Amino acid sequence: MSNFYQESGTYLFEEGKTHYGNQDYEAALRCFLNAHNAGHIGSQIYIAEIHYEGRGVKKDYNIALRWAQFAGEKGNAEAQRMVGMIYHSGEVGGIPDYQQSMEWLHKAAINGSYNAYALIGNMHFNGEGTPKSYEVALYWCKKAIDKGDLHTFYCIGTIYLRGGYGVDQNFDLAEAWFMRGVNKKDPLSTFGMGELYGLRSDSKQSWEKAFEWCTEAEKYNIGEAQNGLGCMYVDGIGCEKNYALAMKQYKKAEENGFLGSIASIGLMHHYGLGVPINYTEALRKYQKAGNHVTALNGIGLLYQGGLEVAQSHSTAISYFEKAANMGYSEAFRNLGDVYKHGYGRDVDLKAAFEYYTSAANSFSADGMLNLGLAYMEGSGTEVNSDLALYWLQRADLFGKEEAKQYIKKIITSSPQVQQIFHSNEDVLPISTAENELLKKKNSVVEDKKQESTDIFHL
Repeated sequence: MSNFYQESGTYLFEEGKTHYGNQDYEAALRCFLNAHNAGHIGSQIYIAEIHYEGRGVKKDYNIALRWAQFAGEKGNAEAQRMVGMIYHSGEVGGIPDYQQSMEWLHKAAINGSYNAYALIGNMHFNGEGTPKSYEVALYWCKKAIDKGDLHTFYCIGTIYLRGGYGVDQNFDLAEAWFMRGVNKKDPLSTFGMGELYGLRSDSKQSWEKAFEWCTEAEKYNIGEAQNGLGCMYVDGIGCEKNYALAMKQYKKAEENGFLGSIASIGLMHHYGLGVPINYTEALRKYQKAGNHVTALNGIGLLYQGGLEVAQSHSTAISYFEKAANMGYSEAFRNLGDVYKHGYGRDVDLKAAFEYYTSAANSFSADGMLNLGLAYMEGSGTEVNSDLALYWLQRADLFGKEEAKQYIKKIITSSPQVQQIFHSNEDVLPISTAENELLKKKNSVVEDKKQESTDIFHL
């Protein structure tokens, strides 16, 4: 190949970059294609990105993947990262290929794509293509932090907030990492502080502060915060219950592409929260939200009740199980109801108890209520007034008003039982002895702990 031919490829590539920077993507694409034909290595990633983003052409993930793989096989780290992202998203073939995604992202990381670090950490966090490990996720996220990835402060804070899978839960460390992100103006870390105050189980828990932090995060116009505010307005925790404001926040989150909020709007139509009950609209929103766990669970409820669709307990259970396998707490709770009441399955109180345990550990208020009642009544487990009181008062803290009557009943009938939570303003941590008992009872469902904070419908 002549030097002139190589030099012309370089010229065309540089001309393409100029057009790209000026947002003249059609001209840029012509230059990059000609540069590629002239043997220039480096133009392929731009061709892939133009098709991936739909810049000046119709989006086409198949074409993007083909060009990204071509560049990736030549050692281009960012192309390798793009291939990993495409396989992870399932945008080609309709089903994520986590094994391929992990392989390509590791290639990208080895070749110097710092942006791949956080993606690898996220896959270990979720157990995608690899056993779930918060410990390994923490390693990769810290590498990303060292390279200036601000969003990773939120990821590390979330790991410490939830705990498990090789990392001890530590609210103080979660706060420290979130605040490092806040100090660097990271919107997700600001939202993380809201999650922390809402979901922590020590004396610093405060829905009011959770609401304040989510309100602050909403100023960045991020769907996570808008959706979180919507959920708090629906449940009336940290603020006055207000369905109109909830819908407003959900719609803002939907405009930002947040799938959870689309499903949440479906829930409002499903249950008539501030709008007339409309199962047709609920189903439409659930379907629009695709495979989001809230949507899958909602469709399951429609099938269970025969609402807008023909009643089918088996179909309902399949949707609940799909959402539960993705870690959704309300799906655990609904499966608990299936086995408690015999909805399409034989009554199995032990199975119901285990599903309620998963739901409660995943921040489901209904799960907490049902688990408290199971301990109170000895349903699927032994009677335990201490744990009944603990979970019922957790349910009360998370907005389940009906829990109060059972709390009163336990205290009245069992004066020797000490309150674990005195009120929503004065929260005391569970005792060491009770914590050990909870660990023993919950070990059967540890691997199904919720991977998204359901109070915020993430």
